[in-house]
Amino acid sequence: MKRLFLCLFSLFIIFPFFTARTPVFAEQPRVRLPVVMYHNVLNGRQGEYVVSERQLESDLIAIKKAGYTFVSAKQVIDFVDGKGSLPQKPLLLTFDDGNYNNMYYAFPLLKKHGACAVFNVIGAFVSASSNSSQADNPNYSHLTWKEISTLHKSGKIEIGNHTYGMHVYKPRFGVGQMEGESETQYRAAVKEDAGRLQTELSRRSGVTPVVFAYPFGKYTTPAKEELLSLGFRMLFTCNEGVTTVVRGDSTTLHYVRRFNRNGKMSTKTLLEEIESGKHIPVDS
Repeated sequence: MKRLFLCLFSLFIIFPFFTARTPVFAEQPRVRLPVVMYHNVLNGRQGEYVVSERQLESDLIAIKKAGYTFVSAKQVIDFVDGKGSLPQKPLLLTFDDGNYNNMYYAFPLLKKHGACAVFNVIGAFVSASSNSSQADNPNYSHLTWKEISTLHKSGKIEIGNHTYGMHVYKPRFGVGQMEGESETQYRAAVKEDAGRLQTELSRRSGVTPVVFAYPFGKYTTPAKEELLSLGFRMLFTCNEGVTTVVRGDSTTLHYVRRFNRNGKMSTKTLLEEIESGKHIPVDS
């Protein structure tokens, strides 16, 4: 009996120390959400849209050390819908364009450091890669439909829609309205393009995205309305800064800001951007 009492007493004393180590969740209805936008992950060269494996790993380590918790888009949407909570310092990672090097170099590092991310894919690029005999070159290949399915099933990667064929500068700049195009024609074009990728992803990869990333950050009110009508919940811009998401207010997900991770930037500078919520110019 005495031994049982001592065991129970020990558990009572030790238990608070274990619970203190669990993630702290925000109770307030408004949560600050930094989002980082990556593109290519390659070794041997760096640029505005290219980081190395070493840089990415440095970022992941530093972000966690600064007290941030990696969250999924679903967690954020659930929070806004009143279905779940977010940690006090959430952070969302996104990778645009569906580059194969995101799977080859980034995915192993994300798994290693317990991170999740959104890979925003472009339908035309996925289709071309899926029909190519050279679809596994990290320098220029894009993800295939099968690889997207594999990433989705991992439970670590969410798939976002980055348009099927509107990631172009001309004749239309992203999802912008073309000169001489009526609003009716414009709305139909945006809906058809984004809807086409939704259909292909569902049919070929078994996933239907609820997040959309505007190519080049170009957005309009008609485009937003058409995307929402397709069932998208979170819309990513390229506006640099931090978004405050609000429980019960879905509109706070319609213009989500992101910091572009410039390869010429240090991890320290990236953290300064995240903490301050302000873009810091990088010397070319």
